[in-house]
Amino acid sequence: MPSLAGKRRFGTVGSEVLFAQDSAESRRLQRAAAQGLITRIAPGVYVQASPGDPEHVARVVQRHWQKILGRIFPEAVVSHLSAFRGGMTPQGELILSHPTRFNKRMTLPGLVVVLRKGPGPLPGDMPLGDNHLYWASRPRMLLENLKRSSTRLGRTAGRAEVEAFLVRVLQASGEEAMNRIRDDAKHLKETLDAAAEFQILNALIGELLGTHAKGALRTAEGHLVARGIPADSGALHRLGRLADALRGTPLPRFTDAAAQDPARTHFAFLEAYFSNYVEGTRFSIEEAEQIALHNQIVVSRPKDSHDLLGVFHLILDLRFRSSLPSPDDILEGLCERHRRMLDRRPEVTPGEFKMTTNFAGQTEFVNPALVRGTLLEGAKQASGVPEGLARAVFYAFLVSEIHPFNDGNGRLSRLLMNAELSRLGLCRIIIPTLYHEQYVDAQRALTRGTDPVPLIHALSRIAKWTTLFDYTDLGDVVRAMTSAHAFEENARQFQLLGPDGVVFA
Repeated sequence: MPSLAGKRRFGTVGSEVLFAQDSAESRRLQRAAAQGLITRIAPGVYVQASPGDPEHVARVVQRHWQKILGRIFPEAVVSHLSAFRGGMTPQGELILSHPTRFNKRMTLPGLVVVLRKGPGPLPGDMPLGDNHLYWASRPRMLLENLKRSSTRLGRTAGRAEVEAFLVRVLQASGEEAMNRIRDDAKHLKETLDAAAEFQILNALIGELLGTHAKGALRTAEGHLVARGIPADSGALHRLGRLADALRGTPLPRFTDAAAQDPARTHFAFLEAYFSNYVEGTRFSIEEAEQIALHNQIVVSRPKDSHDLLGVFHLILDLRFRSSLPSPDDILEGLCERHRRMLDRRPEVTPGEFKMTTNFAGQTEFVNPALVRGTLLEGAKQASGVPEGLARAVFYAFLVSEIHPFNDGNGRLSRLLMNAELSRLGLCRIIIPTLYHEQYVDAQRALTRGTDPVPLIHALSRIAKWTTLFDYTDLGDVVRAMTSAHAFEENARQFQLLGPDGVVFA
């Protein structure tokens, strides 16, 4: 098969998808495709992969489907069962709604696209980056999935699954979220030609909230849904153990090592870099610098780039850098920070609490039905912990222990931890890559063994390490941290050093 090795790449450096912008470029891309250097997948759309490697072509298409479909079907909306399932349906289809291009089925390498008749983007629909493609809002998605499927393939979820979804929303986010769905759906019903579907949705929500006559609910889960906001007693017990230990342990107060620019910006960059890297958003330090400090998005990884920027901007934004939500506002405060941090990832429902239980290895985090109550009670416990490093440790564990969102919990826990420190003019904490395993082990000792001492010790130690560096010159501090093994991953091969070269941890 033709090889791309040593051959000329087309388009922007790092771009795997190519679009013909004019007739001259169209001819150039057609010639390259004829030579087997690139692959044409649709009129005017090519990928940087050899047609002799169909599996690679399919992977590229699956990786960049948003960009590709936004080009082929601009202003289309991911809808119906695809919006309900989070993308591909069980039948391997991606369903789009479009007002003028519908009743079509397009097969691309690795992807089957089904177009249904429906309006383009409506209020609440979320743009998928800058790709001219949208994701249906929750109210729209629910109304569409209450419609009867016109084929045996089942391209809508149906009433029972919509009811189960609403139960999870109620358990995860409470009555206000349910009422918001109903109010927004009411405004959409005429445009979507879904008056009958709205009546069903209204009845389901009303019965779940106890404000509507019985008879709408069909599932056992719906009939058994609990009122109120229960909490996870095990998590609260562990939080209580940590709070007691923190009240009885004198902890140091480290003054801010980067209070003024440019040191403050450089510190924020490194904090955001490490916080994202350990969660799997991995760039070289040079790439990350271009993203955060020069706003140069990596073309092939726009969402990862915005993940880094989301944390970086929250660190520098004074509204979030130096303040914490009050115990009564903890739910809204966390959701706002999460929404800003991951606003380019609608698939993880930014700003919305999780609706399915999440895991890390063998650790099962708090059940979605118990998230809100556990957060509210945990935030009250935080008020009884001494301010400064002690309360920062508590907030870090509060979020990581509950894991209230589908994604981004680790990053969010560290943002809250550091907001408590910045609120008092104390030095924020950077957890370098080499230390992350030790930090996670300390969290695990409390989660599985109810022992808070390792976590208190681990964060106290790394808080001191963070203060040892001069953040005035970014190049100098990166070189110093490199020499200290901060960027290494293998804790069995490397030891974390201080800037003086002495073993620190």
